[in-house]
Amino acid sequence: MKALKNSCLILIVTLFVSCSSDDNNTQKPKSSHVITLNNETYVVNTVIVEPAAGDNTFISLINKTESEFLDAINNGTQLNNVNVFNMRINQSPLGEQAYGFSDIPNFEFFENAQIINGELEDGNILLDNNNADTNLNASTGSFTLDLYANDQIEFSFQFTRNDGTEISGTYNGNFLYLASDE
Repeated sequence: MKALKNSCLILIVTLFVSCSSDDNNTQKPKSSHVITLNNETYVVNTVIVEPAAGDNTFISLINKTESEFLDAINNGTQLNNVNVFNMRINQSPLGEQAYGFSDIPNFEFFENAQIINGELEDGNILLDNNNADTNLNASTGSFTLDLYANDQIEFSFQFTRNDGTEISGTYNGNFLYLASDE
């Protein structure tokens, strides 16, 4: 009788384990260094935060590494295939809070641009705040800063272009702080 109880217990435990969900093994972790537009994903390797005059802060998200980008800007090295998302937020210093569309007066997103002689050139415009093609302009947008510490930043943003296309992004990681030259 004791052998039968042990066999039943082993059978129940085996059934319980074999019926457990495998969902945890099939889920892909969401990246926290991306910009999405339609079904396209743009990787972000560098984030730059730069306070400016007039209580403004510029934030740039770039697909190139920090060293590649700084070399191109500071030394005039040509850098190709640059994706860059820039926005200006009407606050300096930034605070951990949500910023509405009226707090973000300037924004732009370029794909496949170049940095030539320290300047951003050419590229396909995917989002702009004042473009002749009004479909590329945004009608709504927001930026939420969840963490802003000495060496870490975590944020998300979302813009909707006039043609209904959504552009969103998330980032959680290190950033480069550029002090202003006031």
